[in-house]
Amino acid sequence: MFFKINNQLYSGRFFLFILLIVIYSFSSNDDNISGAGLFSVSSLLKYGILSLCIIFELLAYFSKKKLTSDTLLLNNFKKFFYFFVIVSIISIILSIESSEFSLRIIQTFIFVFIPMLYAFLVINTWNKSEIHTAFKLGLLISIIGYVYSTKIGILGILDNLSTINYQNTDSTVLESSTFALLSVGFAGFFCYFKKGYLWKFLSVLFVILTFKRQITLTAILLFILGFFNIRRKKVNIYIFIISGLVLMALAFAYYYAIEPQHIVEFSQILGVDLRSFSTNRTDRLNWLLNSDFKTYGFGSSTDYMYKTFGGFALEMDIVQLYVEMGGIGIIIFISSYLSFAKNNLYVYVFMCLLIVNSIFSSGMASTFAWIVILIGMALIMVENNDALKEDSHE
Repeated sequence: MFFKINNQLYSGRFFLFILLIVIYSFSSNDDNISGAGLFSVSSLLKYGILSLCIIFELLAYFSKKKLTSDTLLLNNFKKFFYFFVIVSIISIILSIESSEFSLRIIQTFIFVFIPMLYAFLVINTWNKSEIHTAFKLGLLISIIGYVYSTKIGILGILDNLSTINYQNTDSTVLESSTFALLSVGFAGFFCYFKKGYLWKFLSVLFVILTFKRQITLTAILLFILGFFNIRRKKVNIYIFIISGLVLMALAFAYYYAIEPQHIVEFSQILGVDLRSFSTNRTDRLNWLLNSDFKTYGFGSSTDYMYKTFGGFALEMDIVQLYVEMGGIGIIIFISSYLSFAKNNLYVYVFMCLLIVNSIFSSGMASTFAWIVILIGMALIMVENNDALKEDSHE
């Protein structure tokens, strides 16, 4: 079904996506409808609409396949499929070995892999204009939802800006885990394009307002990178290998440094209080390692900690992968995500920065943020490929 607005056709799926952003932006922090758990009204709304989005995109995709054999970025998205298969196999083996299973493991799989499927379907069923318009509306809706979530209004936000302390971002009501990764998804998209300065500044300002240090640094770097032609380059094989090895080394080194038996020593060596740097997340690793936890697959540490420690999770993606699947989890995570992004240097840098964020913080299972991130990355790679083809024909 299509609707015509100002001589532009929009699919019904376009409006479902907008509804998804509205529901996410206005329900996540609303205590009146959020409730608790996966079966809260908030979650049922969000994942109910997301399920409809997936169903209608699948119908559109397979309908389109009858007419054309073109499939955009299939090889890129296959890297996520391989990641899914390997993680599934490892999780099944660990679950059998430990004779333990939880529905939260299925939930974690859904949170992580559904954005990959949805982004693949959107990039193959929407036109470019629809995606650009959806992202502009999505950004505006998200900003309004963020202002609403602070419960202090625009004047209150301006007043809080003057007292911000980046050493302790939790001290301000402006800090938002809900909107941080979502905002950087929009910023990463708009900063790529040379036109549309209003959208660039608005999206980056949105990121800054959420007051997440790593996320803010990511947006600023992408904003700067967007002004250079380097954003149109492909990733050299040597850059791919070296950057992958550096990220893996950083991931393993950070885990080793924050282990309970090493954290004091490395804090002294680095001159940084790693416990404070992690906003006390290292305490959670300490609790887990000193418990009787035995991994039973992807998402098992979160399941165990929610049951044992009353709603806490590690909130460090790379650390979670290590305790649940060992070093292989880190290796396949980094290699799969980097392989997806290697067609374009700008997207690749964006992905590298998100992986760095996953080393120190969490976000891998932020379903709605990754929907925006992956759709944005996919369209950038498609538009870049189209531009390169046009340049070669001139």
